[in-house]
Amino acid sequence: MIPCILAFDWLLFYSPRSSEPDRPDYAKMAKTYFHVFLRLLFSFYDCIIDFFFGLYYNDTTRKYISGVDYPFMLESASSVARKIRNKEMSSVDVVNAYIARIAQVNGILNSVVDERYKDAIEEAKQADKMIESGEWSKERLEKERPFHGVPISTKESTAIKGMRHTFGLTLRAHETAPDDAEVIKSMRRAGAIPFVLTNIPELNMWYETRCNVYGQTNNPYDTNRTVGGSSGGESSLISACGSPLGIGTDVGGSVRMPAYFCGIFGHKPTSGMINLQGLTRKAAEHTEMSLTCPGPICKHAEDLLPTMKVLMQGSKVELDLTTKVDVAKLRFFYIEDDCGDLRVSPIQSDQLNALRKAVKYVGELTGVPPKKLVPSKWKYGYKVWRYLITQEPERLAWELTNRNGTVCWWWETLRFFTGTSPYTLPSILRLIDLNVFPKENPEWVKEVLESLLGDLKRELGDNGVLLHPTHPTTAFYHNAAHLRPWNFTYTSIINALKLPATQIPMGLNSKGLPLGVQAIANPYCDRLTIAVAQELEQAFGGWVPPFKTI
Repeated sequence: MIPCILAFDWLLFYSPRSSEPDRPDYAKMAKTYFHVFLRLLFSFYDCIIDFFFGLYYNDTTRKYISGVDYPFMLESASSVARKIRNKEMSSVDVVNAYIARIAQVNGILNSVVDERYKDAIEEAKQADKMIESGEWSKERLEKERPFHGVPISTKESTAIKGMRHTFGLTLRAHETAPDDAEVIKSMRRAGAIPFVLTNIPELNMWYETRCNVYGQTNNPYDTNRTVGGSSGGESSLISACGSPLGIGTDVGGSVRMPAYFCGIFGHKPTSGMINLQGLTRKAAEHTEMSLTCPGPICKHAEDLLPTMKVLMQGSKVELDLTTKVDVAKLRFFYIEDDCGDLRVSPIQSDQLNALRKAVKYVGELTGVPPKKLVPSKWKYGYKVWRYLITQEPERLAWELTNRNGTVCWWWETLRFFTGTSPYTLPSILRLIDLNVFPKENPEWVKEVLESLLGDLKRELGDNGVLLHPTHPTTAFYHNAAHLRPWNFTYTSIINALKLPATQIPMGLNSKGLPLGVQAIANPYCDRLTIAVAQELEQAFGGWVPPFKTI
């Protein structure tokens, strides 16, 4: 089946893209009918996938996580920090509570892959002593150390000194980080206490979370289903109340997709602002040109702004995160689907309804119906992203060897099918994609990017927000992504355009799976998408726990 999908990609999307002469109407009609036929065919294809995977992953194999022992675990990290500052709770008690929670859920979810519990408890004791001493006032703590005493998590590819740093590669199974990543240093200065690392896919290069070092992470809403990737361990743990706040990275949707599948918030900042030192072998000098962006993952939108303020410390870019946003005065736009990319699954009806609910609400709030956009070049999102990712300083064939040579794509493909390759199937497929299919024309990519970005900038201005589905489907069964390899285009196009975007939960569908939308704005307008996230959280309830609450 996978070779058939790759062949379909070749036939449909590698034809010459030079300007075509005007076609007779009958040709355009034939093309339209053909597109409709393919859409129906792919809808049937999706149903077949879900049917057979559903037979394999049935309710008898599903596991359930228990509710929390402490009500504060349902609250935001900012709320926990306030209670610590006000001496309503001690940092030590909070850290110990989250350690106990991980013991409850990690055997089911497989989210946490390394811990520093002993050191975290010692740091919590020091945080409590600082409060007891009166050395810092509550006001000063709130301003300079907004997460004082709060435990946080991050993905295994984010360096924390002395902790595992394998990137999911078996060749690095015993590697540890020599120093903290810059984003971790910033969070420490803000008073946060890193206490666990979470699971990732191999080299962060897939939208499911599974690797040969740590295995597979499960979704807290349905353990037979994916958590997304690459920040899947983070999102799974946070949604299950195993951590109050996490730092992820987003190169093609790696913060927003897992947050969506796990029913929580995730923000991808405007690209090029936050120091990348210590993130999957990124260096500080990669910050401005890379598609990779660190960003917050959390249960409550209240945590997005304070975390962004911390991560922005030391940035060369001035980002206005303090000016209050009146959402009722914003202008809204929306895109309902992929706008014609035939490789991507048709959007599910419940996900489309979630988008339309959000569109209807903001229309009533502002008194102006949001404008529907159908950008003609939106369907080229994956091809543009694919080209840009090959311009990153890292090279997949080199990274897979732990930077000790290069991998031969056809040899590793043979080894995979004989069970002797140390790499995962997504890495093999990525090697095939990069080595077999033609590369995109740089001039064509530049033209598409300029056209898309120019149109969006003109439409959105400095007070416009675009609503768009985060993904075409709800959380699918484990491994089904191999048969839907291009569905992450809904998020990767935003990375290609280097725009800020916030994933916003929109409740659950009839199967108890999370729904969501992403809010997108022009560069450096992060405060707008975060404000919309806060507004929609108030309107639709935000995160719904994946367990029963009293």
